[in-house]
Amino acid sequence: MKALRILLLSLMAIILVACNNDDAAPDTTKGTTAGEAANETKQEETSEYPKTFTDGRGKEVTINEKPSRIVSTTLAMDEYLVALTNLDNIVAVTNMSTDATISNVAGLTDTVKTKFETVTSEQILALDPDLVIVPSYISPDILNQLDDAGLTTYQITDNSSFEGVIDSVKVIGEIIGEEQKANEIAADIEKRMETLKADAEGVESKKRVLYYTEYLSSVTDNTTIGEMIQLAGGVNVVSEAGIVGDDYPDFPNLSKEVLVELNPEVIFTTAWGAVEGEPAFVTEWKNDPALSDVAAIKNNQVYVLDGANVTTASHFIIEGAEEMKAILAGE
Repeated sequence: MKALRILLLSLMAIILVACNNDDAAPDTTKGTTAGEAANETKQEETSEYPKTFTDGRGKEVTINEKPSRIVSTTLAMDEYLVALTNLDNIVAVTNMSTDATISNVAGLTDTVKTKFETVTSEQILALDPDLVIVPSYISPDILNQLDDAGLTTYQITDNSSFEGVIDSVKVIGEIIGEEQKANEIAADIEKRMETLKADAEGVESKKRVLYYTEYLSSVTDNTTIGEMIQLAGGVNVVSEAGIVGDDYPDFPNLSKEVLVELNPEVIFTTAWGAVEGEPAFVTEWKNDPALSDVAAIKNNQVYVLDGANVTTASHFIIEGAEEMKAILAGE
């Protein structure tokens, strides 16, 4: 169960629905949205409707006109849409979008009246949307009910890697008629990634890093967080040691004994929910005699990262990598 909980924490979007230029680089940091920008400057559309796409389930989906009543069913999609379109075009988001500890758009979706705790077909149908964007893990029953009712549904391909995020923002931008803005965001991510890669290549002695959670779970290089560690110029000690999980290979549980053996120089973690000061579980690690010789703990190199951009599945992942890099570089 602990591995499942960290899997959910790291891929935030799953939680809800189981239930270039140098002169004008776009700002994808918290507090800045393309929704606001769209109020000031109308984005140039680069293609005409109707448009036909093949979605994540292999179904051809035709969008007859630019969507103006869009339903989002995942936190990642909330973040994409707020960055790409006017808030007036979004009729529903997740309730998670309001939580600043996990959402990069907290405070920006306040004007969206419908906020899902759990997605149901009845709620969606009542909104009379012209586009519903859903993940691959949505209940087939819900999806079938929406399709049977004649709603336009588009199932995204779930891939929260950096490459997957870049592809996703471009596709979503094309679907909703905001290609220019989507391409700007994608180009910005790519540019920042190149900077991180160049800096990482220049690091002669890379620090050995462990991402560790209060549930004693970690990640391999085959995860978004693992990719962040590499871009930040660190070495993931889990993949270095060839460790994989039993139930979820890329999210292994690590006992305290294994933690001592790995002996990371730096430990990164994230805290669930609002926390004032140091999280209790971090204090426990520091006070545990069994962990006193772990280099990261002995040298006070345990860092609580911003969970909103480290565990996101949207374009804000670049900020997670940059935060790690700044810490590892002592910036």
